[in-house]
Amino acid sequence: MAPVIQTTGLTKVYRAPFATRGVRALNELNLSIEEGVTFGLVGPNGSGKTTCLKLLLGLIYPTGGKMTVYGGNPHRTDTRQRIGYMPEGPYFYDFLTGEEFLDYCARLFGLSPSVRRARINELLGLVGMQERRQMPIRFYSRGMLQRIGLAQALINDPSLLILDEPTSGLDPIGAYQLRQLILELKQRKKTILLCSHLLNEVEDLCDQVGILYRGQLVGHGTIPEMLIQNGTRRTLETVFIELVTRAEGPAAGAN
Repeated sequence: MAPVIQTTGLTKVYRAPFATRGVRALNELNLSIEEGVTFGLVGPNGSGKTTCLKLLLGLIYPTGGKMTVYGGNPHRTDTRQRIGYMPEGPYFYDFLTGEEFLDYCARLFGLSPSVRRARINELLGLVGMQERRQMPIRFYSRGMLQRIGLAQALINDPSLLILDEPTSGLDPIGAYQLRQLILELKQRKKTILLCSHLLNEVEDLCDQVGILYRGQLVGHGTIPEMLIQNGTRRTLETVFIELVTRAEGPAAGAN
């Protein structure tokens, strides 16, 4: 069976008008994510995580290399229909209620009225927003926005779920509850690509992790492979700092 996500030499260079050189945001990325795996993609700011997500979502085009999602081009409509995406800091139509917004998203996927009603009821219950389904989104707290954002990402019952900083800005209770929802989705055998700066969160939720630095994958493996060395378990934070410092080279120690 082909991997859900496969990239080979995936490269993205951003070029400004009249500039002689571009910024290489992603540099020959080779990545493979199998079905049912929760994969954590981590890295410092500017490491290429957002560029990677945009490429896999078909929002931008690569400069070089190849990528497939479920064996197809992510720019194809039939491929996109299998993906759910929750962006970091989402902005939704604030004049709609939560229920109206989910209905709008379901219509974009061409779901029938009966399927829309069933999915909306199920998802509002899943994310704990049943009591606020008639509240306009402009009155939602940050935690409510994150919850309704997860619901819209699931409205098409996707096989692949891409989550960008899903617990960013949440209070401890809200973050805990959202992590529990992600664990429930894991039990449903969803393939999940999770980007987060919270390394302990990635360590707890993910099966595999990839560490990006300056557009390159400097570390990749299962959580046990990455964290257990000579019979001793280290934290992902320790491994992260070690690999990024090593990739920076001798100049890293001069600061």
